Amino acid sequence: MPAPPAFGNAARAHFALHEGGTFLNHGSYGASPHVVRAEQQRLRDEMERHPDAFFDRIKPTGDMSGDGPSAPRRVASDLARLLGTEGERIALVENATAAVLSVLGSIELAAGDEILGTDHQYNAVRLGIEARCRQTGATSRTVRIPLPTNPDDIVQRVLDAVTPRTRLVVLDHITSPSALVLPLEKILPELRRRGIPVLIDGAHAIGQIPLDLPALKADWYISNAHKWLYAPRGSALLWAGEAVAAQTRPVIISHYIGRGFPQSFDYVGTRDYTAWLATSAAIDFFLSLGPEALWKYEAHLVDVASEKLLGAGCQPVGSRSLCAAMRAFVLPQRRKATAEDAESVMQSLWNQERVQIRCAILDDKLLLRVSAQVYVAEGDIVHLADALARHGWPDRS
Repeated sequence: MPAPPAFGNAARAHFALHEGGTFLNHGSYGASPHVVRAEQQRLRDEMERHPDAFFDRIKPTGDMSGDGPSAPRRVASDLARLLGTEGERIALVENATAAVLSVLGSIELAAGDEILGTDHQYNAVRLGIEARCRQTGATSRTVRIPLPTNPDDIVQRVLDAVTPRTRLVVLDHITSPSALVLPLEKILPELRRRGIPVLIDGAHAIGQIPLDLPALKADWYISNAHKWLYAPRGSALLWAGEAVAAQTRPVIISHYIGRGFPQSFDYVGTRDYTAWLATSAAIDFFLSLGPEALWKYEAHLVDVASEKLLGAGCQPVGSRSLCAAMRAFVLPQRRKATAEDAESVMQSLWNQERVQIRCAILDDKLLLRVSAQVYVAEGDIVHLADALARHGWPDRS
């Protein structure tokens, strides 16, 4: 399909990306367009002109400045409209990891209890779970999902790992290293039937796929706004269902802890809140692209990447139905892959080819993750495939 006029190379004008680079790793750190960065700078200037007035806007309604919703509550309402929910179900946090730690600290655990996750889990989340288990005597259990995989296998492996001692299941909506969209619609109803609370790490989800959080019926849902929603880094959200909202508390205990969820999250002392407040501008930018057209374009780029990389000898980590705007591919090697191999691929591609991409190790395999974004063109995908061939990847000898 031809790129819509505002997509592909034309969209690079909205971003400050290195002029000579091919950027296929939006999933790691995102990229904010000029209009969003300008709004954040405007907010920072406002903060410096009158710090007292600025921070009064952050505090929950009813304090020094208070008539009408506070600034974080207005941003939460803007996010809620994208997620099919209400602003009072959403707390603003710095990143998905902080939100995970908040949830972990909000549940009662004891020796013998278990928290269940998968081996595709983001490393910082895994470390947070392990730390909470050490504090409480609980046990962290990991479901292995070997590659390649399929939806039915994922569902069966997760459900088979649940025991009477499972107190929380932590699942990705879209996994980080393998870019798999997990079949939550098949897993969550069974976990609900068994009465097991579920935390969904949707760090990559908002902006990449349509979301209706009440319909999903998880207990907690987390997402980063700085990735696929174009917000500044340091902007994320934590959604809590009605049954668990009262017990959900922030990692930092500050002045307004007594207000409960979500207002106890809004003001946690002197920090830079401008990333949160500029998220509304990021939402406007995202909507201006036309989400349906954007997702269709990104899906086309993933199809192009699949054709080029599979044709070159790479292997898919799962079926096409298991990915959205990212897809990961196995770069075959004659031996078990190491973290040094992944780093070597990334450094070589950037230093010698000016291709920025994410490479990771999972299941002893070397994974190359391609992120499709509005500023990516088909020629960027071709450049990646040609660069891999010039460097002898994948190793099929």
